[in-house]
Amino acid sequence: MDRKARWLLSAVFSCLFLTAVGWAQTTYEDPQGRFAIDLPKGWQLAPQTDDKVFVFQGESKSIIIECVPGMSDPAELFKKAETTVRLSGMAKPGLEGEVTELTVNGLPARWGIYKGAMSGVTLAALCGGVAIGENGLYFLSFIAVTDVAAWKGRLEGMFQTIRASGQKVTGVEGAKAIAGTGAVAPSGESMAWKTELVSLTLPPGWAEKPKPRGMEKEVKGWFMYDPLPGVSLMVVCYKGAGLNLAKALDAGLKSMTIPNPGMKPVEADELKLPSGTANYAALKGMVASGGGEVELASVIISCKADKSYTNLIVTGMGHLLPQLKEQAIEIAKTVK
Repeated sequence: MDRKARWLLSAVFSCLFLTAVGWAQTTYEDPQGRFAIDLPKGWQLAPQTDDKVFVFQGESKSIIIECVPGMSDPAELFKKAETTVRLSGMAKPGLEGEVTELTVNGLPARWGIYKGAMSGVTLAALCGGVAIGENGLYFLSFIAVTDVAAWKGRLEGMFQTIRASGQKVTGVEGAKAIAGTGAVAPSGESMAWKTELVSLTLPPGWAEKPKPRGMEKEVKGWFMYDPLPGVSLMVVCYKGAGLNLAKALDAGLKSMTIPNPGMKPVEADELKLPSGTANYAALKGMVASGGGEVELASVIISCKADKSYTNLIVTGMGHLLPQLKEQAIEIAKTVK
């Protein structure tokens, strides 16, 4: 990868992961007029890769809101939140208590909490759905169970301020418990994907996106992982005399560390896949951008496809490294 391509790739990741848009007010109004929500001062909107997905962050916590056009049933919107919980990697999420049916600022809504383990930590997933006219949105926040006492009320309070853009907060009415669904049912389908140099299968939750402008020609596919906003996958294929797994992995490492010198290898291993041996490396580190620093992580798996040496590069925020590794390995098992 030449210097210009590395610079462009660095710019892409900076746009996706490393900057944040802040505001001094406590009310956020969607520029497209789809919703409004009140947030504590100091919370920030993370950079968006999809104009329907919003990640708000503050005080080491975050909430996700996804707008769902054409879906106005709060039960279906709540199920969308449930599905995202399952796809996030939470092990056997189960409903805590009952789902609440309510009206939030005059809008039909659902609210409930799931609990399960992720990377050895027991988490609570606070889920909500709100119908706004002919459209709707779902709300999701993951917190450690040790933080539930301090944060459940605050996060639920933020959810209860969701309203149509320009509307005032009028409060909650008609709250009543309804039968829940227990464990989150599996949904979504795997996606087969191929080019002239490689074929693979993506687990549920991945969606192909147009490649950002300026990426090198060896990048054959660019994907985003809907359950974890900001998580991306690059499929990079190399062919030619003298290539091997070690050289492919070295190219992948350089593509990440040269534009981001703060990122350092933290894991390396040899993997046994159905197609043969693969090389694995994980990087992690602080990357400066926009006057601040954000921890970024990347997992690189170099494997031999039928017609190329292929790098799978899965990238996201640093705390997601276990999930990035899990997804990368699952995809690598299908490479042909």
